Amino acid sequence: MTLRRIVRRAVRFVVHNWPLKVAAIALATLLYAGLVASQDSSTFPGPIAVVTINQPADTVITNDVGEVDEIRYLAPVGVPRPRAGDFRVTVDLANVRPDGNPVNLPVRVTPVDPRISIIGVTPRTVQVILDRSVEKVVPVRVERGEDPVGIDVGETVYEPTEVTVRGASQAVTRVVAALVTVPLDPGGLDVDREIEADPVDANGEVVSGVEVDPRTVHVEIVLFDDKESRTLPVNPVVTGTPAPGFRVVGVTSVPLAVLVEGDADDVRALAQVDTTPVTVNGATGDVAQRVTLALPTGIVAKGSGAVTVRVTIEAVTGTRTYTAGLRLDGRQPGLEYQNIEEQVNLTLFGPVATLDELSAAPLEVSVNVAGLEPGTHQVTVAPVVPSGVAVALISPPAVTVIVTALPSPEPSPASAGSSPAPNASPGSPPSASP
Repeated sequence: MTLRRIVRRAVRFVVHNWPLKVAAIALATLLYAGLVASQDSSTFPGPIAVVTINQPADTVITNDVGEVDEIRYLAPVGVPRPRAGDFRVTVDLANVRPDGNPVNLPVRVTPVDPRISIIGVTPRTVQVILDRSVEKVVPVRVERGEDPVGIDVGETVYEPTEVTVRGASQAVTRVVAALVTVPLDPGGLDVDREIEADPVDANGEVVSGVEVDPRTVHVEIVLFDDKESRTLPVNPVVTGTPAPGFRVVGVTSVPLAVLVEGDADDVRALAQVDTTPVTVNGATGDVAQRVTLALPTGIVAKGSGAVTVRVTIEAVTGTRTYTAGLRLDGRQPGLEYQNIEEQVNLTLFGPVATLDELSAAPLEVSVNVAGLEPGTHQVTVAPVVPSGVAVALISPPAVTVIVTALPSPEPSPASAGSSPAPNASPGSPPSASP
């Protein structure tokens, strides 16, 4: 088919029934004009904040998602002009990978009033950077300001010594410490307050978008006009009472002495350094606890300011004498047993608490008579006592047991009448009666 024929056919298609086609176009134009005339085409100016939805768990948005500048819409005549709260502006994060790379997402505007139709929004897309949310523990680093002139600066004491930082993985990875900057008062006032910690990288630069937990660090720095240092013994303070039957027999600390410093008059007034209390209420064994020093105001300890207190606890021991009954074990059938002594006296040594428990119920001592033949025997008493208890004395140490063989049972008359005659041989018929 030639090009000329194609052109002629196209012209015929256009001009065929052209009055009808022109009428259709005119009708469509009139209908559209009527629709537009019945609608209020308006622009709502921003800004309106963009809300993120369907954000994956354990992720964090690292940038400002931003706002929309304007919304274009159609509304029927008579519908009240919408306000900012009548539009919901969102971006969907359901399919966004949390890899820290920027992604452009389409903005969706949903009107509260279903009679309003959205025809456009500016901007049509916004950029979102989604990253994994992670956390790690980093040390606290304290940097103090310039030392005041003529003032001696004491030890820097702070708590906690570590904090947790959390946030986007790319940011948290850069954090190496939590920096606390402490300015010193030129007049020599001591530092004793909470100071915010900032996450910093290896160059000391603050890393933004990272949360620090806890947010503040308690810092104490004592400033001295006339500083003096002394080594003083540690006095462990112990409170409470061990469990009944136990007692404290020794208290030690590691180290035994600490180096403290402070204004000369305050340091010279000290003979020892107390610890915070270590409780031993209800204890039945040794107690070891790491505690801080209870230092007076203005006195600080060099080093960590903490010691380990060990309290040695042992059972209170004593002796008790008990009356115990006898129990014969190992009896054999066909023998009768009689013990001459019905009880013995036991003197036991051990923890008082255990001895008190033994007093709560009657005692019984086992005597082993297994293997004894008929006759009179002296059997050693060997009591079984609880662990930690020793037998100090048994009176008597042996008891007399009489063993007697029981008589054989007499045959019954019926059994005797059925016995064969003395002279009859086995298997012979019984003799006839005369």
